[in-house]
Order: sequence, then C-alpha cells, then structure tokens
Amino acid sequence: MLHVETFIVGELQTNCYCVSDSQSRVAFIIDPGDDASYIAQKIAGESLKPKAVLATHGHFDHVLSAFELQHIFTIPFYIHQNDEFLLQAMKKTAEYYLAAPVIEFPPTPSKTLQKNASLSLGPYRFEIMETPGHTAGSVCFYCKKEHICFTGDTVFEGGAVGDWHHGYSDKQALLASVRTILSLPPETLVYPGHGNQTTVASEREYLLKPDI
Repeated sequence: MLHVETFIVGELQTNCYCVSDSQSRVAFIIDPGDDASYIAQKIAGESLKPKAVLATHGHFDHVLSAFELQHIFTIPFYIHQNDEFLLQAMKKTAEYYLAAPVIEFPPTPSKTLQKNASLSLGPYRFEIMETPGHTAGSVCFYCKKEHICFTGDTVFEGGAVGDWHHGYSDKQALLASVRTILSLPPETLVYPGHGNQTTVASEREYLLKPDI
C-alpha cells in the first residue's frame, strides 16, 4: 500500500508530501517548499528511498528546497514545462513575499510533465493531470489504484480554490480544472498544497454549484 506523510514547511505553511510504497520503500517528494534539511532528516529516519522530486506547480513555496533535495539524494526533479519560467523568478519572488534574503538556488528540471503521462512508484502508477489556472503549468498527481490525488493549489478543503489573480493565471481554466478534479471518484482523498486533506465527495458539496 501507499503511505503518505505530510511535512508542513516554510513561512507559507506548505504541505510537502512524501508518498512511499510500503513494501519497497521507494518514495516521491512532492512540493518541497522549504526546510530541506528537515525533510531529508525525516526521510532518512524512515529509511525511505526517494525516486524523484515532483512539483504541482512552480511557485516558490512549492519548490524552494527542491534543488537541495535533488543533490542530497541525487534524484531528478519534474515540473510541467509551462511553469519552468517561474523557477527562474523563484529567488526574487521568494524574497519579495518573505521580506528576507533567500540563498536557495532554483531546481533544474530533469524532465517536464505532460498530460496523459504517468510516473511509477513500485507497483503504483500516478497519472499526470494537467490542471492549469492557478498557473499555466499546474498539475495533479493521481493514483487511481489507491484513490489519492495531490492537487497543489487548485483545490483545497472547504470549497476553496486556487488564486487566479496573477498575471499568468486564468480563472476559466482554473474552474475547468476544479471540475476535472471533482469528476474523480467521490472516495478519492485530496491532498492539497496547504491546509487539511479532504475528499472529492466533500468538495463536491461546496463546489458543484451553478456559479462555478
């Protein structure tokens, strides 16, 4: 079975997830937004074997420690090509929002993520769902076998959805992406980029309304 551990990291309280195959101990690190040493220590303490760092999107609070983790574990970093431009602005953007110097380097993508592609973790397959809107390259990682979906900043608990007020955001694309997520089986566990986990069934109660 899959095991999901949540590390809440950084000033913006980002959910960094470590999802692992309980048998082989191989793992994905999803959205490491800060605190690389803490994340690495927790992973080492559980004898996990990271296979890759994955980003649901390119905002600094989801990738700030990706470069360091790439090098600690000698593993690749994956992001959608439409968000690569955000990596180049990572340091400047982080310093603006955090009002403090940032020493981290932006990660180097080893591979870009695309619709209909998948990533394997032991016997489990994660589908890459393109869910643009919050950013042009936002994606979700969905494991049909285990009914779990990592949604980044597209869908949150309690009917909240991602911000669409950036110059590169798209409200209509975001709402279409929300509907895509809500079309998953109702029992699907939703692991968002911030806040508590929820389910597709719960979020349908909030979000399947005529005005969305």
